[in-house]
Amino acid sequence: MGTAAAIGATALSATSSIMSGRAQARQLGMEAALNERQAKDVDLQGKQMSEVRREQLRAGLASVQALFAQQNRNLDSPTAVAIERELRKQSVRDEGAERLGFMNQAYALRTSAYSKRRAASTANTLGYINAAGSIMQGYSDIQASMASGAAKAGAGGG
Repeated sequence: MGTAAAIGATALSATSSIMSGRAQARQLGMEAALNERQAKDVDLQGKQMSEVRREQLRAGLASVQALFAQQNRNLDSPTAVAIERELRKQSVRDEGAERLGFMNQAYALRTSAYSKRRAASTANTLGYINAAGSIMQGYSDIQASMASGAAKAGAGGG
């Protein structure tokens, strides 16, 4: 009766280890997928912000050109060209800084997703390793129980 209970406990422990590893791997896999989706969203936000910056530049240049035209000033004058050049440089600088921020955020999310996928694989493997350990421990306990029972039977029968 004790051997049957030990076998049942061992099977339960091994199954529990496997299921725990699978559940943890599944959870980490879902978190990784979420991080990947967030990274795509951040990439899209970065592209949208770049487009907004370019639109702001076009509007700024149009305002300068309208102002110069209104004042009957030459759009090819050194002042107009310098203003246009400065607006473009500032816009490129701002867009680059914002884009870099979005790229860094997306990279961090992708790195997190990669780490979670690796951890998920490890969790699944560890579930099986723990199950094997439970089986080995159960086998050892059963062997010890049987040896103890045989020693008692030999001592009582002699």
